[in-house]
Amino acid sequence: MKKLMALVAASLFALAPLTPIQASAQDATDTLAQIKQAGVIKVGMADSIPAQQKNPMSGEWEGFNVDMAKNLADALGVKLEIVDTTWSTIIPSLMQKQYDIAMVDMFRTPARAVTVDFTDSYMTTGNTWLVGADVDVTDWKQLNDPKYTVVSIAGMAAVAQSDRLLPNAQKKTIVSDNAVAGQLEVAAGRASAHLSDLLQNALFMKANPNAKVRVLGADTPIEATGYAYAVRPGDYHFLSFLNTWIAYNTTTGFISDKKMAWYGIK
Repeated sequence: MKKLMALVAASLFALAPLTPIQASAQDATDTLAQIKQAGVIKVGMADSIPAQQKNPMSGEWEGFNVDMAKNLADALGVKLEIVDTTWSTIIPSLMQKQYDIAMVDMFRTPARAVTVDFTDSYMTTGNTWLVGADVDVTDWKQLNDPKYTVVSIAGMAAVAQSDRLLPNAQKKTIVSDNAVAGQLEVAAGRASAHLSDLLQNALFMKANPNAKVRVLGADTPIEATGYAYAVRPGDYHFLSFLNTWIAYNTTTGFISDKKMAWYGIK
């Protein structure tokens, strides 16, 4: 009898009309299906050396995330279209559906996760402080003083992080498409310090050996976290595919090979 009742209940459930919540789930956007149907994946990118930048000779995008985007397009069997954007508009433009995914080295932060969904991390790093050579501090916590000015680039996670870590320091936020604009402000003496991921600060020091700057705590990055890509919220099929794609390319060594090629690290 119990089996019969269970069968009847299952039949009634199968024939029942969808509730509003069920209907909403089925009507949800399936970006993956739309990409396959269009035959192209649109990827938003903002300049950041060497993660993604335009070759000055060819004008074509190149870098770690460009290779990742090409691999993603190949995995989907579609063409790749890179859409130019800026750091300050990369999330708003994603939400306005100007592209399917934002593929830049982006920290997964709660503030950003309120607006977008993040993939699993494909790389773990952390932040360090770049300071002027004449800034007389030995520990970054000493920068928490009104006599020091901290510069940040609008749209980057370091804006809120700098406010939280150094509430008493003066703040200067600039709008720029140049990912090393903060480092350049410090090198020019227009700011005391800039918070950036250890990779960017190390690469800036390497590319500008005569710059009057130094890095505090290079061996102990602050609040190590992962880089991830961003998609519009609620598209769980697309997000699940991307996480599977990242896990697969971690296993095959593709990501490690590209990290070595572009960042010089495994």
